[in-house]
Amino acid sequence: MTWLVILATIVILIGINALYVAAEFATISARRSRIAQMAEEEDNRAARALLPLMEDVHRLDTYVAACQIGITISSLVLGFYGQATLSGYLSPLLVRLGGLAEVTAQSISATVVLLLLTMLQVVLGELVPKNIGVQYPEQLALVTVYPMRWSLTVLRPLIWFFNGSGRLILRLLGIQESSEHAHIHAPEEILMLVEESGAGGLLEKEERRLLENTLRLRALTTRQVMIPRTRMFAASADLPVSELLELLAESPHSRLPLYEESVDNIVGLVHLKDLLCLHQLEDNGAARDVMRDIRFVFESTPADEVFVTLQKQQYNMAIVLDEYGGTAGMVTLEDLVEEIFGELQDEFDIELPVLQIQSDNRVVLRGDALITDLNDWLDLTLDSEEVDTIGGLILSEAGDVPAEKDEFEIADLHWRIEKMDGKAIQSVSMIVSPDKARQLREERL
Repeated sequence: MTWLVILATIVILIGINALYVAAEFATISARRSRIAQMAEEEDNRAARALLPLMEDVHRLDTYVAACQIGITISSLVLGFYGQATLSGYLSPLLVRLGGLAEVTAQSISATVVLLLLTMLQVVLGELVPKNIGVQYPEQLALVTVYPMRWSLTVLRPLIWFFNGSGRLILRLLGIQESSEHAHIHAPEEILMLVEESGAGGLLEKEERRLLENTLRLRALTTRQVMIPRTRMFAASADLPVSELLELLAESPHSRLPLYEESVDNIVGLVHLKDLLCLHQLEDNGAARDVMRDIRFVFESTPADEVFVTLQKQQYNMAIVLDEYGGTAGMVTLEDLVEEIFGELQDEFDIELPVLQIQSDNRVVLRGDALITDLNDWLDLTLDSEEVDTIGGLILSEAGDVPAEKDEFEIADLHWRIEKMDGKAIQSVSMIVSPDKARQLREERL
């Protein structure tokens, strides 16, 4: 009977330790959004009790402190009780059966009991509940919330004393107190979390792609997403409305930048709707008569800032200026949205896809494909400091204006120019391994 009492006490103490460990890891790992959903939509009483703790950082710290104090107390009691009881039985047994001296038997029994209790404590009281708490955080956090509320009441004096002592020591050391359980992450850390969640199957492929593109938008400059000056479609502000309508009829655009003398002096933009209204009223009007204001941004401005600016000020496009104040290109809301959602093709779009995979494992890239994107797609390390696009990289390496079907070796890769547009590279190609081609096909579906 005595042995049963001892074993039952040890099991209870390990169970108490496991409860506190599980409560700590489960509560910290639980998603606040899921707990809030369970509290509101499912009318879960345990979720309603837990939610205020998770929403208040200081209350969460107190909750975790109660777990840590509970773990410490249960561990100390387990060690003290186990040594006092088990060693008292094991030591005489070693003396009788092993013929050992009493001092030697006591030392051996103390060591054996310590190792046994440590193993039970670490495996059953720490590792198992921790892993369960991390794998099923919401469920376990709800199961342990009521025992923990009772523990908070009982341990409140100790929590107050230890937390106060810790704050005092931090203050004496000149360290500012902050909550270690506030879930604050830099964008780079969020990107890592997204990648890990995607690799672990918690995010669908499309969800992962959209989140990654959204977070990477802040790393791009306007120069990297703009339509370059050479591809801009613009017209003189003094052009008659009838001629401008003819130009727009042959283009896929409904808005058009207007300039005076040269494209370096953009003065506004005109909308097709305004031109049609003016054309109905008078035949001899000029584009400047219905010209609207246009926004200007610098090519070094982060792309996400331009996106927010255009949204807030209700502009659909902006002219991109270089460091000398000249026109470097233009950027539209569609360009920025495509950086997140991918190419948005409509019946007017005639551009080739940025990346195509042919049957012979040849990858065809548009000349304006970003080097940073190419590095991500093909696991390359091409330098993007001097130039932004793959066309620009090949031009810089060629040293002269190349021709179609010219071939180059860059970064141990064999490139071939597929199509030129004047002096600009419209498309290039390269051969990749069958595995990489298959991976690209799957990712681009």
